[in-house]
Amino acid sequence: MPPYRGNNHRGNSTRGKKRSFSDRQDGQRPNPSSNGPELNDAQLSTVIKSEPDMAEGTTPAVSNLPRFDSLRDRLDATIVDTITQDMKFDCMTPVQAATINRLLQGVDVLAQAKTGTGKTVAFLVPSIERILRQGGANNNIGLLVISPTRELALQIATEAKKLLQRYPRFSVCTAIGGVDKNKEARAIYNGCQILVATPGRLLDHLSDEEMRFRLSNVTSLVLDEADRMLDMGFLPDIKKILYALPSKDKVPRQSMLFSATIPDSLGSVAKLILNDNYENVSTIPKGEANTHLHVPQYLIAVPTMIDLAPALVAAVQAEIVKSKHFKAIVFAPTAAHVDFYGHVLSNTHGMPSISLLHARISQPKRTKVTEEFRKATSGICIATDVIARGIDFPNVTHVLQCGLPMDRESYIHRLGRTARAEASGFGILILAEPEKRFTNLLKGIELKPYPTPIEVSVGNIQQQLTSYESPKKIYQAFLGYYKTFQKITSWTVEELVQQANRFVLEGLGAPEVPGLEKNIVGKMGLKAVKGLVVIPNAPGSGGGGGRRGGSGGGGRGGGGGGRGRGQPGGRR
Repeated sequence: MPPYRGNNHRGNSTRGKKRSFSDRQDGQRPNPSSNGPELNDAQLSTVIKSEPDMAEGTTPAVSNLPRFDSLRDRLDATIVDTITQDMKFDCMTPVQAATINRLLQGVDVLAQAKTGTGKTVAFLVPSIERILRQGGANNNIGLLVISPTRELALQIATEAKKLLQRYPRFSVCTAIGGVDKNKEARAIYNGCQILVATPGRLLDHLSDEEMRFRLSNVTSLVLDEADRMLDMGFLPDIKKILYALPSKDKVPRQSMLFSATIPDSLGSVAKLILNDNYENVSTIPKGEANTHLHVPQYLIAVPTMIDLAPALVAAVQAEIVKSKHFKAIVFAPTAAHVDFYGHVLSNTHGMPSISLLHARISQPKRTKVTEEFRKATSGICIATDVIARGIDFPNVTHVLQCGLPMDRESYIHRLGRTARAEASGFGILILAEPEKRFTNLLKGIELKPYPTPIEVSVGNIQQQLTSYESPKKIYQAFLGYYKTFQKITSWTVEELVQQANRFVLEGLGAPEVPGLEKNIVGKMGLKAVKGLVVIPNAPGSGGGGGRRGGSGGGGRGGGGGGRGRGQPGGRR
């Protein structure tokens, strides 16, 4: 087969004088000297202030950014020493320079900033200072941070512990799910000043009167990745959590929203959480070259769905040859696809270490894999959108997206895992011909044909494909995921089943079409579709479903599941 050719920055506020900051997109700078109610449209327009119209300019030198030492007259000296001596941070990042002083003045803030820019320190430092000013450590929670994912919550908690390393009486706890709830509660009741939680698990804890008491003196509240929490359907949970907190009249509270984007839907949250005189701060200037605008991005278009896996292998092999250090994230549509591509790549000669991340993996293992990949200088992490936002993986050189992303926003956020901290990056999108219409959603993004000649041949990875032992899982995930994208693929349900059957029979070499339980078929909306092999329900089967994507193979999300409640699919 012949080779295949794949196709200056200002932090701004709605109040006060504008201040100029660098538009360097890095995380924290090291010390160079050391090794209620829903709102209508009219109300929304008054709550969400327009994005600042920030002029472009040259990037100031690092020395133009304020140093943490300059905060000694406003911060406890021990915090400053911890930051500068132990954590070895010298200059603030733009988001820190734009927010810390305002937060120390006690105002509420809505901050727009990308992940990986030091925003965690930006909200932790003023919040810790607030606790210290109010008497220091006691047994009740002073700062509550709500995060959309377990991984991000753990990352925030780790940063908080670093900031508090010189305060042995302070305790940082998490309420994140995936671990024993009673163990979490005991740790909190033993004395906790900072609690980092995901919405669902925190709501579970709030059924306990003791937990409500522990939260009765919260004086600082942070919602991190607020836009993502809305995307994930957490608004009802957030409202219930807010109603469980003491009223601001009884316990004055400073609130902070940090978000990569400011959608109109964030207005209802801002109205509920922030004081009327809050400040809107953005370190993302109008027209700024976001990751999706400055990272080289390439498209590999292959004829059929069967060709996706060999194209992924060929692209990875080509990039490894060209790269001194190859550290890549491969995004796949579902948890079943992650497992499948993990099997294929792990059994291909010459691959670096392979790790997998999706919501079906146990929380302890996910935490371990996340931390190992963060520290790694090379390797491949294959994942669902569970890590598309919020988590900072340093030095990722490549992002490959194999198969149809959920939407334009998902594509952009995935790509944002590379080219962080001023490093270069590289994006590759691999689509089969039926998926190519998705590129119409990427208007304004320059997507070039992949420049390196590669050979896309199923025969090259035949052994990896035919040795895969879970054809039913990938088959079910294929049906469930692509059922939600019929407008893009233009497949009828009969054609969808034909494509899935061809994938598993011709691509994986399965001896027969896997049988699917009757209830799963019904939940996928494929009842009586020709070509399916329907088998009786498993004993005790509830038919999939579950909150935010159940288990079993369909809909949007890992393993075929996803956002839709009751979808017959696994979690991301």
